[in-house]
Amino acid sequence: MKTHLLENLLGCELEETLIAISADADTFETFLATLPTDSVEHYLTPQWVVLAAGKGTRIDPTGRLSKTLDIMFGEQNMLQHSRRYLPGNRPDIVVINPQMASRIENSGSAAQLLGPDAIPCIQEEMNGTGGALQAALPALQDSDAEWIGVAFGDEPFLEREIFAQTLLSHFLSGADVTLCGKIPETVEDKGGLFFDADGKLTGTKEWYDMTEAEQQEMWDRLSRGEAYTNTGITLIRKSALLDRIHRLEPHANRNDELHHVDLIRHCYEDGLKTNAFIYRGDVLSGVNRWSNVLSGEAALYAQVRESLARKGVRVDPNAQITLGGDDIEIGTACYLIGNVHLGEKVRIGDYCRLENVTLLGATTVGDAAGLQEVSANDTTFASNPLSETLAEPVRGLATGSTIKNSTFDGVSVGDGVQLSGVVARGTVIPSDIALTHQTLGVPPAQAPPAVPKSLFDQIVPLEYIPGVFTFGEKKELSDWKNLREHVQSHSAAELIPRATSDSDLQQVVCDAVQTLLDVRRANSDYLIEALTPEELWGSIFEMVGLHTGNPNPYHNDKLKARQTALALLSDFWEDNWLTRLKLVVAGNIIDYSSARVVNKLNANPEYFSEALRAAVETPFAIDCYEQFYDKVIDGAPQQILWLADNDGEVIFDIAFIQALVQRGHPIIVVGKADNASNDVTLADLHEIIGYPQFRELQEAVREGVVKLMSSGAKTIGTNLYQATPEFVNAVLETDLVISKGQGNFYTTPGWAKDTFYLLLSKGLTAERSTGVVADRNLPIDGMILAYLPGGTKRVATLRELCRSSDF
Repeated sequence: MKTHLLENLLGCELEETLIAISADADTFETFLATLPTDSVEHYLTPQWVVLAAGKGTRIDPTGRLSKTLDIMFGEQNMLQHSRRYLPGNRPDIVVINPQMASRIENSGSAAQLLGPDAIPCIQEEMNGTGGALQAALPALQDSDAEWIGVAFGDEPFLEREIFAQTLLSHFLSGADVTLCGKIPETVEDKGGLFFDADGKLTGTKEWYDMTEAEQQEMWDRLSRGEAYTNTGITLIRKSALLDRIHRLEPHANRNDELHHVDLIRHCYEDGLKTNAFIYRGDVLSGVNRWSNVLSGEAALYAQVRESLARKGVRVDPNAQITLGGDDIEIGTACYLIGNVHLGEKVRIGDYCRLENVTLLGATTVGDAAGLQEVSANDTTFASNPLSETLAEPVRGLATGSTIKNSTFDGVSVGDGVQLSGVVARGTVIPSDIALTHQTLGVPPAQAPPAVPKSLFDQIVPLEYIPGVFTFGEKKELSDWKNLREHVQSHSAAELIPRATSDSDLQQVVCDAVQTLLDVRRANSDYLIEALTPEELWGSIFEMVGLHTGNPNPYHNDKLKARQTALALLSDFWEDNWLTRLKLVVAGNIIDYSSARVVNKLNANPEYFSEALRAAVETPFAIDCYEQFYDKVIDGAPQQILWLADNDGEVIFDIAFIQALVQRGHPIIVVGKADNASNDVTLADLHEIIGYPQFRELQEAVREGVVKLMSSGAKTIGTNLYQATPEFVNAVLETDLVISKGQGNFYTTPGWAKDTFYLLLSKGLTAERSTGVVADRNLPIDGMILAYLPGGTKRVATLRELCRSSDF
């Protein structure tokens, strides 16, 4: 048990480590016998202090580039890389300077810069390694460790063995303090180790603190092969450190710096046991100059190439490969070329060709996949059938899928694909498809392409999400299971059959939806936890089109709703603004994509007519008509942006806009960029405007008074992360927005534009967010005409916000 714990702590084979430090079996057994039986792990595990406050002015004299935080090795910075082999599982105390502390505060995450499980301590004065330990005293005093280890944040090239061997030597020697030394090529400008006549370590001195006689002694010992210099790696009993840390004295030759290794001299003089462990392996210098980086990286790359070759991987001689862990799972005869980084949890199949790729998170690359200039995070590339001929001239390997110049995040990619210039997030790409220069799935939460962030930030609040909630907010509730099941069942029963009648293909698409729902991040979170329903459905609509070849599954439903609305328009349209507005809102019921609506219509063919007739007589549940009349009907001409919702009901929108133009308002009518459910697209708007019922509007379009535009959105509502530059400009320039439907209400929370929201409250999400619960026994209920000034935060229901607002 004790042996197993010790081996886990060291991270190395115990037998090999004992041989490396020339320890005999009797000494080891004696040590094991002295260990406490009830707290072995606690006793053995040191509390590491990582000294990382140096500013690195020889790397960047301006100080703007922090050598420990800004020099990267793979996905880790120098400090994180320097911490990776420290034995034990206690959080490391990391001593930083005030500038680093400021960066951590601005980033909001110490782990992002320092790595996980770090306790930052600030060294306010740059007074050496001893001063750094003094800065760490509060954290050291709180630690219950028996032993304190000292390491450095600018030593990224040290091997695991140097820490393991130093720690084991320390334990076996029974010392109170151990210093790790190395065999140098020269002693000049180095810190030398000194011993008494009995061979006991008395301390270490920097070259500039030595007398001429001591310097000569170091040269003489070097000629005999007995000179040792200081690595700085130190292990010391906590009580010994705390009792002596304030006895450190400044070194006049080094700007009055305090040196932590002077603790060894104090321990020796006080009669405590000191130990020098001399590491016999190669020790690369810490990073003080770019030349250190150059030589260190060259050794690191060579080591990784050799390690992979031993695993049966072909590596290009000039490849620069970094690994997130020592035990990367990689298959037979893979071929790695150029700059490659493989994260700790990445898995690679057999016969894969990877050229200039970065693979992170829980990414899996199946057999015979070819990736070139690819970045992927938490993505699965399916395995390809292996052909009889695995080789290919020039390329080296023949691959079943070829993926170039692409970026993936949370994606499942089928086999046999040919992809180039694809950017995908949160989607499933079907097998045997060829795609070029496409953006797929869920857009990242940032200003869209070609939209300056400064303009985007004028419209969109910092806390914006395109929806009322994310799935993750429901994970601990019954809603979590219900929502996932609803997505799968609605896709299978409503969406996918509209896209294809082929039962086999329907099953393939159903499986793709389930795959998307099951995608997990490296931390085991589901991908959809970070998504709103609107984002998820946008990805699913697109996936259905990719898998079936049908880009518009709701085409027939939309046309049917449109013709129904046109027929009803002539029956109900009056020269009364309030009546018109009610019809604009109530027109949402004309929805042949809703099974509930179709069932009502089958039971009562006059359902639509009766509902619209009732709507004219039904008051708004949230009634801001007075504000609408003052601002729009009777107000001075102003630029209006109209966000359309469903096809069908948009007929009433267009009729209303045609009348509104007579009030002098220039109006931009906005539709979707692409098909999403039964929502109206820009192409649909152009078609509808051409109907003979809207000749006056056609003239307004020709004169430029009315413009038609796409928002860029490809999902329910208006996902502002998909906004086009044209749409962003239009929103900035507009005076007032009129927003139709629940989707547009859900996806524009807090945006910086005065907005009238016209919608029906349907379903739990609408009821919770609007505060309006419709009576389902009535032909129509829950009609809303609400007004929110720009920037209104959704801290209450829409009803409450409208009641509390001072218009």
